[in-house]
Amino acid sequence: MGMGDTTLRAAIEDALRQARALLEKADLAGARRLYEGVLAMAPDNVEALHLLGLVYLRLGDAARAEPLIARSMKLGLRQSWNFANHAAALVGVGRHREALMAIDEALRIDPTDAAVHAGRGDALLALERFDEALAAYDRSLAHAPGHAATWSRRGAALRALSRPADALISLERALQIDPNDPTTLTERGHALRELRRLDEALQSYRLAMVVSGKTPALLFACGVVLSELGQAAQALAVLDEGLMLSPDDAQLLYASCVALDLLHDHDELLRRCDRLLAANRDHEAAWVGRGNALLGLDRHHEAAQSYGEALQRAPNHVDALRNRAAALRTLGHLQDALEDYDRALAIMGSDAALSYNRAVALQQLGRFDEALASHAATAQAYTETAQGLYTQAVALQQLGEHEAALARYSLACERNPHHGAARRSEAYCRLLLGDFDSGWKQHEHRWQATDVTLRRRHADRPLWLGIEPVAGKTVLLHAEQGYGDTLQFCRYAQLIQAKGATVIVEAPAVLANLLGSLRGVNRIVTETDPTPAFDLQCPLLSLPLAFCTTLDTIPADTPYLQADLARREGWASRMDAVARPGRLKVGLAWSGNPRHNNDENRSLPFTALAPLLALDATFVSLQPQVRQRDADALAASGVVGFGEALADFADTAALIEALDVVISVDTSVAHLAGAVGRPVWILLPRAPDWRWLLEREDSPWYPTARLWRQTRPGDWSPVIERVKQALVEQAATRGYPA
Repeated sequence: MGMGDTTLRAAIEDALRQARALLEKADLAGARRLYEGVLAMAPDNVEALHLLGLVYLRLGDAARAEPLIARSMKLGLRQSWNFANHAAALVGVGRHREALMAIDEALRIDPTDAAVHAGRGDALLALERFDEALAAYDRSLAHAPGHAATWSRRGAALRALSRPADALISLERALQIDPNDPTTLTERGHALRELRRLDEALQSYRLAMVVSGKTPALLFACGVVLSELGQAAQALAVLDEGLMLSPDDAQLLYASCVALDLLHDHDELLRRCDRLLAANRDHEAAWVGRGNALLGLDRHHEAAQSYGEALQRAPNHVDALRNRAAALRTLGHLQDALEDYDRALAIMGSDAALSYNRAVALQQLGRFDEALASHAATAQAYTETAQGLYTQAVALQQLGEHEAALARYSLACERNPHHGAARRSEAYCRLLLGDFDSGWKQHEHRWQATDVTLRRRHADRPLWLGIEPVAGKTVLLHAEQGYGDTLQFCRYAQLIQAKGATVIVEAPAVLANLLGSLRGVNRIVTETDPTPAFDLQCPLLSLPLAFCTTLDTIPADTPYLQADLARREGWASRMDAVARPGRLKVGLAWSGNPRHNNDENRSLPFTALAPLLALDATFVSLQPQVRQRDADALAASGVVGFGEALADFADTAALIEALDVVISVDTSVAHLAGAVGRPVWILLPRAPDWRWLLEREDSPWYPTARLWRQTRPGDWSPVIERVKQALVEQAATRGYPA
């Protein structure tokens, strides 16, 4: 051997020694440079080949690790740890069966090698042979109980076996050894999510991000949990961060669609679902999301088509069936909708929401006894979810079992404290039963629902709920829900002014002129106007709580609103021009906002009013919007309509003041007639809104109101017949024919 060879060998030995030291210190970059230098001098150096492969393996680059380790073994390295490393590299590149062969070789050499048993577990885990993987990890831990990664992967195997509680124990052991391992923290988050410990799951994912940074996978996990927690706005923000890092990630994109669906952002939901479908036309969940967007945009025919596309690809997709049924119901295809509900129930076996919606379809078909039976099936359906319990409670109210409904609402809130609809509905049910003390307090929980929170205004300003003195202060009262609610609760303004406050009311523009007549208001502003300075704010529907309202203390001095004199005189002249002399003048409103969550129960088709229209009277449409299903029948009916001449609520109020009586379903027209002090007959469904209470024909909110109630869900015919007879009697009292 020459001097040059001796020097080269010495250089190689020195480099290998330094590289081993760096590897022991986990200085992977430094070790890699030295091993690459050795291989530049001696391409067949087996130690450098193998350990450079190990470096790449620890850097997460199994594709570069595997050929290096394989070559080292061909050149003579045949120890058990060599096989173990090769097996790990083979697992990393997805060659799991070859990995098992390498592990078998290693175990023949040393059956007690903990790392080899752990590697066997990894290969079996990847092959979804979860029971065998668990056994392999247990054998590894029997020899090396302090190996955190093995405890972690054991947890993953247990979770794959649907044993999340056992998985969590294993993962906690791993974190006792290595508290900052992002993989274990992530896996712990998954186990906690499966156990429905969602807040803890979110915290675990966030801890993983502290260690590893914001990766698309972790942002996805956080976004999904935030959606499940009902925090859809935060979920969307997190998922959008992920999409900034990985714009074409279908998993992130679809999760963002789920959040957008919860936020009712239908336009953006439609755009993102179309992005998913542009990449994969067979993404059935994207077709369902697209259908949901179109349903929210009132494009019901297109929505039904999208759900149909989903069902072509996944015939048993229950959400596609139930949502297509909702679209078909709106389109009037009731029998087709019923068939979809029946198909979905055949798949599910028992489902509260499906049974409830099936009952509504039966109501609309006039099959009232079957509808009652379906409501009963809803109430009896087995369910453990908050949503299922909530739906059962709604059905129980249809059956008149309000105390049982309260129990279900309460249990739904226990199961999911973020279920805003259940919290609101429990409050409404208490109010319906006349329990105002508990009801008003519980009503404040409405802000926990995503859809309500998004509409909340002025939440950053001091809230007045009746505690602080308001003398000398400016209080802003602001609308938060529908027009009817604003008309009902604006009456409290004068009570606040009586306490010495300056009162500003913020309301939708179509109400502004009418609200100008409200006593106790210093200024009316619309929601698009610049907000004036104020000290305290209160949403209108929190005012009953602020004033500790009871049935006996409802401020019911009507009229508290009226149109101005010029409008009243103008609309009186118009009515004189179209009314038949010596006949009752009757206003009609038969449907409310189609987006209302109880619209199908509270609204009725125009044709249901036919018995009334046979009477000798002048009938006037007070409908702000006429649905397509009603247009032809209305046009042929002879009912007087003023269309766009009714520019706002002040015009409608003036017209109402020129009528003898208003007959209305539970919608803003009913509240308007009551607020201006005119006789109003309100048609109520079997399960009425809370404000109409139970089993009474009058309303403590509106002294001029008379209530007409269904006895069976959806059955309007007896109600209309009773109203018809009352109109005949009213005409006779006035000496009019009928």
